[in-house]
Amino acid sequence: MKLATFVANGNKILGVQAANGRLLDIRSVFPSAPRDMASLIEAGPEVLTMVQNKIAKAEGTYAPEDVSWLPPIDRPSKMAFLALNNRSLDAVKIRAPTDHPAFFLKPFTALTGHGSAVRLRQTDGLTHPEPELGVVIGSKISRATPSEALDAIFGYSIINDVTSVGMREEDSFSFRFFKPDAATGANEPAVGFTTYPGRYKASDTFAPMGPFIVTRDEVPNPADLTIRCWMDDRLIASDHTGNYTWSVGDALSHISQTMTLLPGDVVSMGTAVGGDNDDPDAPDIPGVTRANMLNFNGSIHIEIERLGRLSVKVAMQ
Repeated sequence: MKLATFVANGNKILGVQAANGRLLDIRSVFPSAPRDMASLIEAGPEVLTMVQNKIAKAEGTYAPEDVSWLPPIDRPSKMAFLALNNRSLDAVKIRAPTDHPAFFLKPFTALTGHGSAVRLRQTDGLTHPEPELGVVIGSKISRATPSEALDAIFGYSIINDVTSVGMREEDSFSFRFFKPDAATGANEPAVGFTTYPGRYKASDTFAPMGPFIVTRDEVPNPADLTIRCWMDDRLIASDHTGNYTWSVGDALSHISQTMTLLPGDVVSMGTAVGGDNDDPDAPDIPGVTRANMLNFNGSIHIEIERLGRLSVKVAMQ
């Protein structure tokens, strides 16, 4: 099923894409169904099967172009995003973990829906989209194996991990410290570098998501999906989830070793790369990270095989 949350006639609706391509209010055919996506996920697979049976022969009421799309789930307890999880980015990595993925968090206030706008300011500097596969958790997992983590998935969605390089530069630090010499044990001076994603990754509207959550039964293999991203009609990323350094199961398992993942939580698997990157003002980094959304007067489209197309505009403030 392709599940969605949208507003029609002033009402917030938990819906599904029907066979005729239109959107159906689940509660119009199943009045006792959960009222929102979080409740549907928490209700478990038996209720999801009941929903599927109820809507099997129903036709959708709402045309997709006539509704206001919301993020399919609007208040996950956490959203974890994998960093540089793509083999094509190995060329730009100077140092990276060798036995596990790295990740960071975004708040749910960064979410926005299909057809909405990413809000940017001139001071944000170079800002680029990152087309990513989103994984929605269906049941609580802690210290899970990769196999157990895969069994806990509710479904998949499309996410745009908007990233402001300008704010990243402002919030980065170089610092001096001392560390023990491996041979002598004596404290030796060293120089370190760190950056914090509180603003450059987690600002409001920096996590467009949707239009749908597609239940996992419709995605047999999350490692076999094509991903593409356009700025208007310019292809800026063309990739495949088979290029992830860390698989979905490995990533969820790793996160669950330190953070319990709850129903409705979202894990974003890392950016796709490739495509046309002929912008002369863009940095010399492979892939979509060279595209600049600042002052872009158009639409950014992300398509993932089996999941649909997520589109947003840019609103300069």
